[in-house]
Amino acid sequence: MRSLFATFGFAILAAISLAQTSPSSRSAPYATLDRNAVTYRGPVSTGSESISNDSAVIGLILPLHGPQQREGEALLAAAQLAIQQEQSRGPLPDGRQLRLVVRDESGPWGQASMEILKLFDQDHALAIVTSANGASAHLAEQIAIKISIPILTLASDPTTTETNVPWIFRMGPSDTNQARSFCQKIYASTPSTERVLLFAQADHDGRTGAEAFEKIAKEFTSAPVTRFDISEARQAEALRSQLLHDPPEAIVLWTDAPEANAILTLLRSTVPNVPVFLSTKSAQLLDPAGTARSPWFTIDSPATATSAALPNILHSYAARQIYDAVHTISTALRTTGANRVLLRDYLANQLPNAQTAHATPFDSAGNSLQSFSLVPLAPQ
Repeated sequence: MRSLFATFGFAILAAISLAQTSPSSRSAPYATLDRNAVTYRGPVSTGSESISNDSAVIGLILPLHGPQQREGEALLAAAQLAIQQEQSRGPLPDGRQLRLVVRDESGPWGQASMEILKLFDQDHALAIVTSANGASAHLAEQIAIKISIPILTLASDPTTTETNVPWIFRMGPSDTNQARSFCQKIYASTPSTERVLLFAQADHDGRTGAEAFEKIAKEFTSAPVTRFDISEARQAEALRSQLLHDPPEAIVLWTDAPEANAILTLLRSTVPNVPVFLSTKSAQLLDPAGTARSPWFTIDSPATATSAALPNILHSYAARQIYDAVHTISTALRTTGANRVLLRDYLANQLPNAQTAHATPFDSAGNSLQSFSLVPLAPQ
């Protein structure tokens, strides 16, 4: 009986399969998706959208006021150095002069998006470089897909290049890349490590970075990471109590530079011998006092970390990234001319073959292919 049912069931399945594959029973789908690539690049046809003015403008959106003002000024100085070097090479083949225009992302909610639109509509920028602020990067990304303009960002948020938006390119390692480097040093080097304290700022970048570290840490250890969410440096006494009550074996910082400086000042006086791992955003513009004596680590590019030719203004990884971003766009414009679509295609496809110093190549998703590693934080 069981054999009969099995045979009968097999016959039914075979009949259904035959019906489904029969040419007479199939109808062509009304639409298909190319799952190998994202071919839609916005409302602009390839090769169009050339700019008619006499300058080739590279736009910058940076924090020029508020807590990150010092960071923004350092980034601007690095970008200005790069554009001066490019201008010394002469104009573009079509005669246009390279020029920077900077706008301020600081201010109330929504200001960054308005300033990004002004770079496009009023300043006629051919490409825009954003700061390390992940929120600004996502705003620029949403605008880019609608108006078709290449965006190069210093943000480490990995989701900027995970949404298949073909107009955005990330200059440095992602939060995930950094977290894995930290975990390999913390856990793989010393498997017995259990007490790791993670300082995370209560903003977009702090949350995404902390979540990336916690996720990667689970691959190395079953011991939970102690996460201390902070919003202001005035919580120093609470931090001190945490450190003295349960001394950690390693400390990770995912904050902005002003907050990192406040925390590191506290660490020097409480746990000066505990290894500290700083995200690229935390390591910007650190107070140099004590760095030579402290076991601190951050992420850097081997190509720039040992370069004696770079001036002191490029002492932070973010400054070198924006310096490279301006050179990268300028290199591409010398081939594509003042055309946003051709510029985007060159960044995505041809730049890896460019034999030009400081030009950063990208993979198919828009991630930088520049190598990086965990390095001791040297005195500045």
